Amino acid sequence: MRVRSAALLLALIVAGPTLAGGLFSQAAAAVMAPPPEPSPSPAPSPTPTPPPPIPPGPAPTPTPTPAPAPGRSRTTKSPSVAGLASIGQAYPMDYRTILDRLEDDPNNPALLNELGNLLVQYGRLRSAIVQYEKALKIQPSLAIVWNNLGVVYTASGKFMEGERGYRRAIKVNPAYALAYYNLGANFDQRGDYDNAINFYQRAIELDPTLLDVRVNPQVATNRHLAVILVKSYLDKGGSVVLPVQSMYPAKARKKTQP
Repeated sequence: MRVRSAALLLALIVAGPTLAGGLFSQAAAAVMAPPPEPSPSPAPSPTPTPPPPIPPGPAPTPTPTPAPAPGRSRTTKSPSVAGLASIGQAYPMDYRTILDRLEDDPNNPALLNELGNLLVQYGRLRSAIVQYEKALKIQPSLAIVWNNLGVVYTASGKFMEGERGYRRAIKVNPAYALAYYNLGANFDQRGDYDNAINFYQRAIELDPTLLDVRVNPQVATNRHLAVILVKSYLDKGGSVVLPVQSMYPAKARKKTQP
């Protein structure tokens, strides 16, 4: 019994500090605790090595500029027609091309006609007339140029000269539908509606596509169009009797195989 008590006393003496530690405050425990070992600082991340530079690709091939013909300068020369300098700036390609070709072939009526058309687009009606008349002096049998001359004279308020141009175009080409239509417009502006309708009708009979506004934009504002169509219908033997209806259904059309 004495031996067991002595062993118990020895165990208490050995374990006493350990058991007492559980009764200390957290602050005291923190003071008595051994200092924490410093945590190793993280190693610095290696600096990423930049990728090698990408070699530059091939430069785009410039579009070669056509070399001027030997003995000719590509600089724009002073136009022979007054007032064309501004047109050359606004529309350089077509204008320059026409002038360049006229330098090589000054008596080409087709080029003179094109120059006249370009002038009309910019409202230079007097200068356009000069070009059309030059073309007709070289080749009087050009119905298109006569028609264009009639257009410019009519637009300038010179209706008799315009009528003369259209009639010359029709004389050269009796099937020239547009010249008939323009002649009708000439009479229309002069208040001669009977002649206007007759020439309109003749033009549409020769070329029904003149009723298409995409072909002939003027038809959209033609106030005589209904009269023209009715007159053309009657002249072809038509009737103004209202249509009658049948009580039988219309016969179905057979579908054609593709």
